[in-house]
Amino acid sequence: MTAISKTIRGWGVQLPLPKVFDVTVHYEPSAHFRFTRKIRNDFDDLAREHAQSTWLLGSHGGKARMQTDIQGIGLATRLEVGRLSLREGKQGDLLRSAFHLCKEAGERGLSSGKIERLLVRFPKAVLREKERDQVRKAYGDVFGGEACSFLAIDPGQLELGHCAIYQTIVQFMREDGRFHSAHRDSIETLLRHLHQEVGRYENHKFYVLPRKGAEAVPHIEFVYTGEERDRSIEAYVEGYTDIRPVFVDSDAFQTQRDAYVGLKAYEKASRRFGGISILQEDLVRHLSPNQVGVLYLFFDEQMQPEVGRYIGWNELKKRQEKSNLISKSARFSPTFLDAVLETLVRDQFLLSSGDSYALYPGFSHFNHVSFYPLGQFGKGL
Repeated sequence: MTAISKTIRGWGVQLPLPKVFDVTVHYEPSAHFRFTRKIRNDFDDLAREHAQSTWLLGSHGGKARMQTDIQGIGLATRLEVGRLSLREGKQGDLLRSAFHLCKEAGERGLSSGKIERLLVRFPKAVLREKERDQVRKAYGDVFGGEACSFLAIDPGQLELGHCAIYQTIVQFMREDGRFHSAHRDSIETLLRHLHQEVGRYENHKFYVLPRKGAEAVPHIEFVYTGEERDRSIEAYVEGYTDIRPVFVDSDAFQTQRDAYVGLKAYEKASRRFGGISILQEDLVRHLSPNQVGVLYLFFDEQMQPEVGRYIGWNELKKRQEKSNLISKSARFSPTFLDAVLETLVRDQFLLSSGDSYALYPGFSHFNHVSFYPLGQFGKGL
């Protein structure tokens, strides 16, 4: 123990550890952008205006750096800047200054385009809710708009973006919500037709109106909206797809906007293959098919989640061997079960106590979502 640490312990003061917030912004690529000497010099002047020492070097330093990346035939810029936080009360101001710099670089024409992705790195980011709140508030103060969510890229790095919420994770696993895979064929048929006839429907947009009743499979109605009804569209679509869409005028559509779902959104939400994205309060994490299969072991025979009940490893192993929702190649593997349980505990889907496991508190309120980076949110949803 050093003399300084002994002195601090003697005072009885527990000082917060310094934190470095690394902000990385990716701008949209452009085939016309050139990172000329003038732009480079203007950016250096802007970086000096916003520079704040972090006592570190490189991308962790307080002075912003602009990098360039080749993407296809275009050039994309990437801004990196660090902020050193010694006191919790100053974190918001430090983050706002970094976000102002990123915004100003775009407004002055010193970047290749609009902000496409925004990432923030700091130690144990997925566990520090208070710091995430500071990042969210700073982002809202500078950029405005809806409150952002965070995609957990790794334990120390988050990407800011927005979520389209479909249903709860329990509704997805039981497939008893508004989204059902039984309608996937008709959805894909209509999507293919619309892609083949882009010009014919350019003045109209197509949606699905799901209606959930007592039946196992929800009823869906295909609708289209625009300035006025076009009977030729209805006949043309029906002739090629056997689907007859119903016209909804713009006023009625906006009145019940939340009830309508885009075709692409319904197709994504109803998938029963691949992984899924889950929103846990403000964090978005990805669940692989193997992880989803193991989570089914914590549901009873009536497909009700056994929230609050700890299940022993031996019982989980027996359930694994009988489960049709786990691939045959992994059904009898104890190593597979151990590895997946470990990742689910780490990502806060499960709790562990010795050799027993239970669903994480609030599991039933986790949401099945699609996560969109800042530059993609609102495009074609």
